[in-house]
Amino acid sequence: MKDKRMMMSLLIFLLIGVSSSSFFLNAHLTKLVTSQNYSEAQFDYALAQNNFTALSVAWQQTVVHSEPWVVLATKLAKTQGEAAYQLALFYQEVYQKDDQEQPVQAIFWYKNAIRLNHHPAFLALAQLYFQQQQFDKAQAVLAQLPTELTDTLANEALMLEIQLTIHQANLNKLSQLIANYQGQLQTTVAGQALLTNIKKYQVLSFEKRLVAVNADSISCDNSIQLFATNLKHLNALEQLIDDFKTQPLSRSLCFTPVRYLPKTAIDCSTTANKAISCDELSWEALADTIDTRYVGLMLPQGGANVHLGILYFDAEDNIDVFTHEISHLLGFVDEYPLNEHHARCQSSQEEAFSSNIAVLKKRYQGDRVAVRQWVLKQISWGKQIKTTTPILQPTTSSHGQQYWQLGTPEAFKNQVGLFTAQTCDNTTERTSVNFSAFKPLYQRTKLQYYALDFPSLYLQLLQTHKQKYLMPSFHYNIALAYFKQDNIALAHYWLKQSAVREVDHFRRKKTRLGQF
Repeated sequence: MKDKRMMMSLLIFLLIGVSSSSFFLNAHLTKLVTSQNYSEAQFDYALAQNNFTALSVAWQQTVVHSEPWVVLATKLAKTQGEAAYQLALFYQEVYQKDDQEQPVQAIFWYKNAIRLNHHPAFLALAQLYFQQQQFDKAQAVLAQLPTELTDTLANEALMLEIQLTIHQANLNKLSQLIANYQGQLQTTVAGQALLTNIKKYQVLSFEKRLVAVNADSISCDNSIQLFATNLKHLNALEQLIDDFKTQPLSRSLCFTPVRYLPKTAIDCSTTANKAISCDELSWEALADTIDTRYVGLMLPQGGANVHLGILYFDAEDNIDVFTHEISHLLGFVDEYPLNEHHARCQSSQEEAFSSNIAVLKKRYQGDRVAVRQWVLKQISWGKQIKTTTPILQPTTSSHGQQYWQLGTPEAFKNQVGLFTAQTCDNTTERTSVNFSAFKPLYQRTKLQYYALDFPSLYLQLLQTHKQKYLMPSFHYNIALAYFKQDNIALAHYWLKQSAVREVDHFRRKKTRLGQF
């Protein structure tokens, strides 16, 4: 009865024009809700009128991130900074869970919260831009931060600015920030950790030689120095190294402590679906600070590849991709199709060049025993093939000509033999060449599919051949870069650094070595 009287009063209130605007009605509804002296019908009516107080109460009572919660938050977010901020957090969570989603809604509501001067939104939007590698936008938002912040927000903003400065390779500014705010950073655990990492990774002294190679009971004939351009990726490198210790190849390679490299130090081309490539003359300035045979660089994006003595990969590559690429440094070639113009697939080989792939003619003529002996000398795993395992099959051509077809029959797939590999398929399928790529095992391996195992036979071959099929040291890359500039004197100097003594030998090899 009381509810009916209240609704009647409201109707009369509206009809007789006691209120010439909605202000008095809204104030009346606000008073009712604030006093908590209202009925369900009154509260529903207040919601229908988009009364701010009623919407706020309903929002607080709704299950977080439910559909009603989103509807109410959207209404409140137009005028309430906290609601806009919470709505932005919700949409950012949706974006992070679904790779197909874009953070457009999150950015929109963060900006709305900033317009309403909600301080946490400034930092949250800057962090989102930072995650998206939109560093200029992140810097612009940080520049808008109000001067009056809580200690927590002030510390978080400072640490984000330092991380941003490291990404941008502005080391002068970084040095100044640390000098000015070192005391403030040391007041929090996160700030202390940030300072520790800056020192640990030599961010402010990247040009200096780090500690000597840590052998850790491993033969360090094959050693690698890994670099990254920011602290997050440096941490990721350390995790990759730890994961690599569980891989079969782990005893064939050792690592120095990872190091920071400003993105401005190396000029690289990085596109998501294209192999990373860099101006390798840039490594010359760092060569005297590196004690390892190889170097590796993690970048934010780009296709992983090994070019001579340098490994390039991106931050999204997992341990399977990383191990696959490391195997190339150690003399193994891809068993999936290479680019049709790849140097290794332009002709049959003159000599063995890897532990797992041989590029040979498909057909031979002559005495079977003599041909077999010649072929076995051409492949790095020849001694592992049993005398009872066939590698030549008698075949007659359409012209009645007798010859031997190279390859081991599938019936011997559990043996070491000569099995067709896909390595040069892109070349051989587009031309009429009489050669093909062969591998020692019938089954697919990690050289064909990243997630598969690395065969024990390949490990045995690696130990047997030692350094025979290894990629040259990264100094060779510098020599090649100078050679392309026709600077033979400096090319010769860097060849010596790579233990390659003759320029003529370099000229012969340069066209046959390349990316894998």
